[in-house]
Amino acid sequence: MAAPFPVLFLQDNAINESLALCDLAGVLESQGHPTRLLLDDEEPDLHAAIRAADPALVVVPSGVGGHQTARRLAQAARIAAPRAFVLMGGTHATFDPSEAQRPEVDAVVMGEAERPVSALVARLSAGRQWSDIGGLAWDDGGQLRQNPLMAPLEDLDDLPFPHRDLYYRYGFIRRFGWKKFNTSRGCVHSCQFCWNPSLKRMLPEGTVFTRRKSPARAADEVAAVASRHPLHSVHFADDLFTVQTRWLEDFAPAWREKVDLPFTCSSSIELVTPRAVAALAAAGCRGVAIGLETGNEQLRSRILRKTVCNDDVRRAAALIKGAGMELTTYNMLACPGETLEDAWSTVRLNQEIGADFTRVTLAMPIPHTDFEREAIAAGHLDPADLDARVDSLNQGQAGFRTADARAFANLFYLFRVAVHHPRLLPAIQRAVQLPLGPALAPFRLAMALEERRINRLGWVEGARYFRHVGDPRKRTTNYVTLM
Repeated sequence: MAAPFPVLFLQDNAINESLALCDLAGVLESQGHPTRLLLDDEEPDLHAAIRAADPALVVVPSGVGGHQTARRLAQAARIAAPRAFVLMGGTHATFDPSEAQRPEVDAVVMGEAERPVSALVARLSAGRQWSDIGGLAWDDGGQLRQNPLMAPLEDLDDLPFPHRDLYYRYGFIRRFGWKKFNTSRGCVHSCQFCWNPSLKRMLPEGTVFTRRKSPARAADEVAAVASRHPLHSVHFADDLFTVQTRWLEDFAPAWREKVDLPFTCSSSIELVTPRAVAALAAAGCRGVAIGLETGNEQLRSRILRKTVCNDDVRRAAALIKGAGMELTTYNMLACPGETLEDAWSTVRLNQEIGADFTRVTLAMPIPHTDFEREAIAAGHLDPADLDARVDSLNQGQAGFRTADARAFANLFYLFRVAVHHPRLLPAIQRAVQLPLGPALAPFRLAMALEERRINRLGWVEGARYFRHVGDPRKRTTNYVTLM
């Protein structure tokens, strides 16, 4: 085994807990390299904490929407640990490897990190050159160099268990009874607004993109955490938990035997079948989330490339609720070309299917996706500085050009009220046209309260957790496969 090579991960906030980071740390720990995480929001003196860790390698995740913070953390690492190698990775860095040309960054890792980072640590610890490692990008005298991505891991059961204690060294995360897990990597869909299609195109030809842990391994992973830490509710953060019905049928008895806790998961409308729902119910699933996105079928198909009709939505919702499980919907406002009437159709469809909970976002033009490219070509998006776009979204403003920007921004806060209180809909339709501004601030609390109900959080544990993480809008876009 190689000599220990201390690795330090730097991140901003606990709400951005990354399962991919835990996977990477688990691999490095299994190779004898100690890993540690510092959360900037929890450290009174980040520079002092970095110096005390004395890392040889500093890894900074850079998720979509979080690249400005990642740059600041990389700068802190460069100052506090000048001899350490600073590596950036994650969704943003994968699609924009030019981050490697920033003076505070030595290299960027693109794609899944386990294989390239393991190779990098082995080379650095032995004092050998590393520039031929797949998936790395770096600055070479002012020119960006980048190697093709490595093929990702094929058998996820070969991974050691994730190093969850990376985050659990912070007591408020360890004591939080709701914890997330994942059983798979990749997605079978190619939704317009997602980066999966772009990532698939970057991988070597013949790559198996969608992979899954065995049912027993998936249950064992949760059982290992439950045996050591508080756990009363599980969320599976897979893109699609229901993609293989036979897997679900094998998972149900393994889960009941090894864990037997209520859980929630995400599916897609066409994958909600009677067999899948029966298997979920047999396992003790409490709730399923589906991507409704918009009530306008043409918009859903043409803009988002989700070719399901509203009758499909009604069928899936009826199956979920008929099995006694709670229904959560994902909804998107202010898509390119969307009108306010389209948005009201989304509200009405949620009312019709009896959505128990709703999650709503303003459509975000994720960089380097087909969503962004086609919106620019159609004139719905100004190809302006990415930082300005991210700042606008963080301030609750629509990401795409629309004449109804203020109304969409207001509806973002009032959407849940409109769905759950149909009699108020006429008043809300008038209200969204007004300059409400700060008057909507209390509705941020309503969002947090809805999340508390979805995840069955107690008042004390919810307040303790949110006291640390603050406004949910601080969350950046982590992908379960990319750190």
